[in-house]
Amino acid sequence: MASVPSMSEAVTIRPAGLDDAPAIAAIHVAAWQETYAGLLPAAMIAALTVEARLAAWTRILGDPDSGTVVQVAEGSAGPAGFGSCGAQRSAELAADGFDGEVSAIYVLGAAQRRGTGSALMAALAAHLTQSGHRAASLWVLHDNAMARRFYEHLGGVVVGERAERREQATLVEVAYGWRDLAALQRNLVSG
Repeated sequence: MASVPSMSEAVTIRPAGLDDAPAIAAIHVAAWQETYAGLLPAAMIAALTVEARLAAWTRILGDPDSGTVVQVAEGSAGPAGFGSCGAQRSAELAADGFDGEVSAIYVLGAAQRRGTGSALMAALAAHLTQSGHRAASLWVLHDNAMARRFYEHLGGVVVGERAERREQATLVEVAYGWRDLAALQRNLVSG
């Protein structure tokens, strides 16, 4: 477990267990609603339900062979964010040397700008490093300017772009990459 001081409280990062699935599902949906309003069609945001996310996170957390590690950020009011990571899923990014991937990172608006995202990224980078990964990437919505600034502040550079057609919209995403996970981890711990 890692504690990181924030502007008003300490945030604890810990491994998620199956009993965290409901909180993770609720955070996932709330973060989508807070972050993507105005960036994605309202119908697309409304279609992401706690029930659907609960089923997905229960499946992921209940499968020790999934290869996905999930970390939860907790403050005094309870869970405020989560992140997940594992082996790279994009063959193109893997071929470019990014063997690890941050597959999700979501922080509730009330917990942003308090060190929660940085603490989650540090924990995910530490896990990936301990698992033998040297570099990692993540995908973020192209128009999510706040998240993009956060990743750039952490030293991430754009290493890819993709457009994924969905029923209600085409999602344009960019990949941020870190070629040296150990350096990312050191910067997050010392910064």
